[in-house]
Amino acid sequence: MKTILCATDYSDNSISALKLANVFCDKLNADLHVIHVFDISATFISTVSLAYARLEEAAFNSHREKLDAFCWKHLNLKDEEKRPVIHVVENSIESDGILEKAEKIKADLILVGMTGSNIVKDLFMGSTATALIEKSPVPVLSVPHNSGVIELSTIVYATAFEEADILAIEKISEFASAFNSEIKLIHVSTKKEYSGEDQMHWFKEMLKEKVTYKNISFEFRLSDDILNTLKAYLKEVDAGILVMLEREGDTLIPNLWHFDLVKRMKLERLVPLLSFHKKSILSS
Repeated sequence: MKTILCATDYSDNSISALKLANVFCDKLNADLHVIHVFDISATFISTVSLAYARLEEAAFNSHREKLDAFCWKHLNLKDEEKRPVIHVVENSIESDGILEKAEKIKADLILVGMTGSNIVKDLFMGSTATALIEKSPVPVLSVPHNSGVIELSTIVYATAFEEADILAIEKISEFASAFNSEIKLIHVSTKKEYSGEDQMHWFKEMLKEKVTYKNISFEFRLSDDILNTLKAYLKEVDAGILVMLEREGDTLIPNLWHFDLVKRMKLERLVPLLSFHKKSILSS
């Protein structure tokens, strides 16, 4: 990883994401970019007397100053050489502005704070983190607002024993090595699924061929309640990060409004959630 992009709306929810992005950059020797996306119509809705060009210039200047101050305050910057690259973008859809910038700077990872909104808002209105999980070809790390600066000794990867899982594990091995982390792979099978252990044996053999990182362990759990079994396992192993694939169209567990497992785990806000989109990782 060479370039990490962190999105912020200046809120308390985004402070943990910014601090964690800085830790990743230090460990991986990557460049930190920080972005704020604003909607000019919302920002200057009451100042209609000014010409649009002047409004736009004032908005960009204001947000550059605010974003710069936000980074210096929460990263405790004292060295100009470690100053992050800041980007201010105008877009009425925050996730689109972030993804356009990520593509332009060739970002390897996007970090964003998880909002403190309720489940109803996330389901019907959507959040920036949810939109990024759905659309981003770049891995997205969603960080709870109360997440500390973690050592990342344990990375949990929820696997379905697919080829795409192996590709994702290969990618996370890069920063697992930098943090000297153990990658714990867990697969939860329902009681109707009889081939789980056979699949795990096949998966282990494939993993040995494709992934050189050695500090990897396997866990198999049998349960009809995948969500709560996974939550319990995160607490059991004191996970630093949960990694999952966004499998488009999958509904792995029966639940209200048929939310898939990745989005349900985001709503739980237990640990930082790193998501890869299956289609993107298979095409990379």
